[in-house]
Amino acid sequence: MARNRYSGTCYCCGTHTPVGYGHFERHGNSWRIKCVKCASGRVVKDTDKEVIRARKLANKSREENNYERNQ
Repeated sequence: MARNRYSGTCYCCGTHTPVGYGHFERHGNSWRIKCVKCASGRVVKDTDKEVIRARKLANKSREENNYERNQ
């Protein structure tokens, strides 16, 4: 499963899930988030390489969208 690039609410436990702290999955015609703790029981930290990577990808997507809007 891929890490989430957008924050949201875990559909299992209902907690807020910041960027990189969960996984996303397709559900019908939309997407939903499951936190890593519910998915695998792991506790995630800010220093985990998956969290850092997800945050970089989210920032890159945001910058590209802003650039396109300003053109």
